[in-house]
Amino acid sequence: SGRIFYFRNGVRVSPWHDIPFVAGDDDIPDRPLLSFVCEIPRGTSAKVEIHKTYPHNPLVQDIHKDGSLRYYMYSPAIVNYGAVPQTWEDPSVPDEHTGLGGDNDPIDVLQLNESPCAAGAVQRIRVLGALALIDGGETDWKLLVIDVDDPDAPSWTDVADIPPKRLEEVREWYRMYKTAEGKGENEYGLGGEAIDAAAAMAVARGTHKFWKAPEGRTQCEFKGQTCWGMGVRAGVSGHDEL
Repeated sequence: SGRIFYFRNGVRVSPWHDIPFVAGDDDIPDRPLLSFVCEIPRGTSAKVEIHKTYPHNPLVQDIHKDGSLRYYMYSPAIVNYGAVPQTWEDPSVPDEHTGLGGDNDPIDVLQLNESPCAAGAVQRIRVLGALALIDGGETDWKLLVIDVDDPDAPSWTDVADIPPKRLEEVREWYRMYKTAEGKGENEYGLGGEAIDAAAAMAVARGTHKFWKAPEGRTQCEFKGQTCWGMGVRAGVSGHDEL
């Protein structure tokens, strides 16, 4: 079927709801490592994502309205792209940095290691900063991170450690990539400046809180269907109290 499912002790689980938000401790105070689900490895073009409405939220390649598979047309991915589980960008709550509601998805991750991740892999990541992308009038945060278990990973700890040329490359790619599909450029909040690690962790924690308590807010929906597993916390485990 082309779907990537996840299992724990032989039981099918959700990469969105059942993988813990926090992956462990780091050497930096108040900066835990987070979990990262790899959706699009660096150097590939297939638009794969956690599917919000399929049971157990497998990874699935996105499709166009005509049913054809979606690929990046601009260029292959220049980062390892994915999401942090147990997060949700609430569309009904204006973001304090942009004034716009969230994009109704788990928070996105741009993992900057040189080595491609494997689609479906789960990694421990250190948050360095974030870019406030605005896509279609919605806030679509992009966490800037590194995989701490990669032996070749740089010893970066904050956004200032990312080489300016690399940061600009990433910023421009996400500004421009939809133009290859005949769409307009994306925009950024905060003038396109990246926030630092502490501010980015606050954003990530906020999306984790939205995920834990969507009741009373706009319910997560995708193409007219309620997101699978939202509001169901039985069996969800992990370090989710921050």
